[in-house]
Amino acid sequence: MVELLKPDICVIGAGSGGLSVAAAAAAFGVSVTLIEKGKMGGECLYTGGVPSKALIAVAKRVASIDNAAAFGLVAQRPKIKFADVHRRVENVIAAIAPNDSQERFTALGVRVIAPAGAAAGLLAARGLSPAPFEAYDALRLELGVPDGSRDLLVEKALLLENGFDELNGVDWQKGCYMGQELTARTKYRALIRKRLLPVKIEGTLPPPGTSVVDDGQEVGEMRSGSGGRGLALLRLDAVKAGHALQAGDAKIVPQIPAWMRLAETTEA
Repeated sequence: MVELLKPDICVIGAGSGGLSVAAAAAAFGVSVTLIEKGKMGGECLYTGGVPSKALIAVAKRVASIDNAAAFGLVAQRPKIKFADVHRRVENVIAAIAPNDSQERFTALGVRVIAPAGAAAGLLAARGLSPAPFEAYDALRLELGVPDGSRDLLVEKALLLENGFDELNGVDWQKGCYMGQELTARTKYRALIRKRLLPVKIEGTLPPPGTSVVDDGQEVGEMRSGSGGRGLALLRLDAVKAGHALQAGDAKIVPQIPAWMRLAETTEA
């Protein structure tokens, strides 16, 4: 289900600047959301300030030995093992990384939007594991949540027919946006006559676009589906009548999820 975030501060980028702002704001009790598409710590930690300063520290040691004669010391120039130098740089990064980690900032009260590609590691740290797409799809179909153009016909789908009101996809207090007039009219004039509903399928899974009929009369159309579940755009009068519906060779049993408000959207 879509979650609407309304933080006091949204910080985009978890580099040194973004982390400093997020930590300081959280310390004052301000609600903060921090978004980072890469690694926490950003360029400063992985390719900029931290690794460069680690290399500079090595260079300073070499320079001190080179200049030892000025202090009456005799020393040979050291042999540089680049693999060991690289290993030291990695160790320095690893030592600092926990200070920039999602775990630390979550503990500070910051809402962190997980970096891309890091989901598996974050789940593992909490004793969880990623689920396959099929598991997500089965849950989505059971809950009646549309999946983009698989369920919403481009330039034809109406937001309110597809649950966008209850799923916080429409803001009735916001100013102008594309399609606002049509969306508002369908709500306040009670023009919603169809809804995208989860359905149980008894028989062969009908392909998307298959007509759903009630006693020979077309009352809807199938959308996406998998196994014994699917979504169908159905006329509400047919759903409320409680008749057995048919799509191809399969029997269709509509279900109304707990989050859906049919009475409110069809009220005269």
